[in-house]
Amino acid sequence: MELNIAVVDDILSDVVRLRNFIRNWSYGSACELGIIQSYASGEEMLKDFAPKVFQIVFMDIIMDKLNGIETARQLRQEDTELLIVFMTTSNEYAFQTFPLHPFDYVLKPYSKKDVEKILDEAVRVLTATEPTITIRVAHSEYTLQMRMISAVVSQGHTVEINLTNGKCVLSTMAFKEVEKLFAEDSRFLLCNRGIIVNMSQISAQEKGVFVMKDGTRYPIRVHGQSKITAAFSRYLINSMRAEELYRKGAEGE
Repeated sequence: MELNIAVVDDILSDVVRLRNFIRNWSYGSACELGIIQSYASGEEMLKDFAPKVFQIVFMDIIMDKLNGIETARQLRQEDTELLIVFMTTSNEYAFQTFPLHPFDYVLKPYSKKDVEKILDEAVRVLTATEPTITIRVAHSEYTLQMRMISAVVSQGHTVEINLTNGKCVLSTMAFKEVEKLFAEDSRFLLCNRGIIVNMSQISAQEKGVFVMKDGTRYPIRVHGQSKITAAFSRYLINSMRAEELYRKGAEGE
């Protein structure tokens, strides 16, 4: 695969240093390095940004005018798959970045080894084999990566499959048939009659409602609500534990 990377930092020496680390890493990687595009401000990045052009962005947090967190918030609205790596001199901003689902958070001055670990893991994630499902659509079939599915909703005699890119696929399958396809994937939760949500796409849980990253709101079934919210809590905890175990393992190498 070809890897396109953006660097957003208003300190030129840090930009040059990071670009050199990335180029040096690429010489020993099986991944082909495409472009490394540098931006001196968040405004400059947003003006030039188009979804799916970059796979990774290294984002400085402390910048004049538009800071890195606000810049990343706007980028995330345009591209849900972009891997965002925050860079800063302090840990104090880590909690603020959590809702934006950062890929990593590194402290300056980071080392060549820090950058290599981030890039190696990014390639692993980007090239990982993702489970798929095959959906009947009219008189044909449609194969979808499960990570691209935000929610599944029963709509009368059809099933609406909402994707993370904002598109929608209408299936002629019965909801019970579709539900069986998601049974083995722990990311998906039946939150109400005829509604399955991808928990990795939930941005907030309000009273009786799951709010998705795209702003869609799905009601949580009243009967059994405690079990549903408990399942979501377990998913969040397990996700954080898995991330922590990976980080500890990487630090121990």
